[in-house]
Amino acid sequence: MKMTLNQSIIINKLSIETKPELDSDGRVVYVPNISGKPYLITDSHRDSPVGFGVKISATKKTYIIQRRVSGGDRSPSEGKSPSQVIRATIGNVSDFASIDQAREVARTYAQSMKSTKRNPNTVKREADIAELTLSEIFTQYRQHLLGRSKPAKPNSIRVLDKAEQKLKEWERYRVRDLTGSLILKKFDEIASKTRTTAEQTFRWANVAVQHSIDVEAMNAQSQQRLPVLTYNPFTVLRVQKKYRSRSELEESYQSKGVRNPLSAKDTLGKFLEALNNKRSFNRLGCDYLLLTVLLGARKEETASLCWREELSAEEAKSTSYVDLVNKKIFFFDTKNRTNHELPICDAVKCLLEQRRDIVFDKEVKASRRKWVFPARSPRSKSGHYSDSKTLREYLCAEAGIAKVGTHDLRRTFGRIAEEIGSYAVVKKLLNHRNTTDPTERYAEPDKNRVFEALQRIELHILMTAPGLYNNLLASAKYPPIPEYSGKQA
Repeated sequence: MKMTLNQSIIINKLSIETKPELDSDGRVVYVPNISGKPYLITDSHRDSPVGFGVKISATKKTYIIQRRVSGGDRSPSEGKSPSQVIRATIGNVSDFASIDQAREVARTYAQSMKSTKRNPNTVKREADIAELTLSEIFTQYRQHLLGRSKPAKPNSIRVLDKAEQKLKEWERYRVRDLTGSLILKKFDEIASKTRTTAEQTFRWANVAVQHSIDVEAMNAQSQQRLPVLTYNPFTVLRVQKKYRSRSELEESYQSKGVRNPLSAKDTLGKFLEALNNKRSFNRLGCDYLLLTVLLGARKEETASLCWREELSAEEAKSTSYVDLVNKKIFFFDTKNRTNHELPICDAVKCLLEQRRDIVFDKEVKASRRKWVFPARSPRSKSGHYSDSKTLREYLCAEAGIAKVGTHDLRRTFGRIAEEIGSYAVVKKLLNHRNTTDPTERYAEPDKNRVFEALQRIELHILMTAPGLYNNLLASAKYPPIPEYSGKQA
């Protein structure tokens, strides 16, 4: 349909319910749009560029322009194509003050079609991609992490935010403006203070840019064009070998004393005996540390445990919990994004039953009773115990040990597990996975082997501290063992 468009008579009255027609006298009349389908009116005004018009749909009115051009939107590899019609959306009618303004924009679109043989909107999108700033790259990647079927964990988002903050002076830099020399200089500047921070910051920047490159490559393929964002400037750090190798990292950890697993021959027993002595004064913190080492769990996994009976069936699907009835501990959505389940062995069962009695004592508020380790402070954001730093420092001083981090307790468990169980069992207990190893699917240990190994590990750990062993296990099944007399050397 073709007619002269104007603002007051045509544009403001157009709707999906009716459509204009010309009567025998050339006047515009509105008739019912019986089909209810969108329709297009081409403008015949003398000042209008060829192909300019308005499309009416159920939800909006849109200015468009369509032209027949030779060549068209094809990739260079396909060679020259025959002429074809390109239709470009100019914008919603409501976004323009007048139809004259829309006609002016349409003229620039027509010139673009003529010179590029492509849809102006596509050209603009590509230009926008080429102009992406580092801040926009980080924003896109953050949205990707949060929009996945399994969104990134809060800690991952916090680390990403820290990386972006470290590079805040570059937030308005386009990716294509980030030269290798600029990146190397900034890396060295941060690394001179903290090498680990520098590596972490630039690894996040690298993966964020690479994500945008991958998305652009897919879009370009589907649109049969060449991608406009292809080079990741942060690869210069890998080429120049700025990141430390695995062996270099291990050497750094050893020199700085970052990893300090306890030894079953001396330091583990001293630490656990100090914990046992402190237990009557700080039962909450000591039980938290004890359960962590007996399970080989990560600190947040132990801290966030709830009692199964305090959860609804729906809540239990997405919550870590202790199930004393079925003698199992369930960890939901762990670090490797899988759920993890462990059996409850004898000492852990005793420990958890004692905790159950404490938690359900009248002194613990009902609102916090769902937690195995409820926070002391009513102002706690998480609701559960979370910080054992001061307690660990006290226990280390009491035991004559330099330093023990929470993750060192997991490393301690792993060291003892390696002495007792097979490699497959140790991986199972620590919830480590290697999705590229097909053998792993065939070497999955059964539940009995896992339980037996965990029970042996539990006993091996506790027997280094006779006082703690006797408090938890001494019985006909587990005869008491002699305790140390006096303070350990």
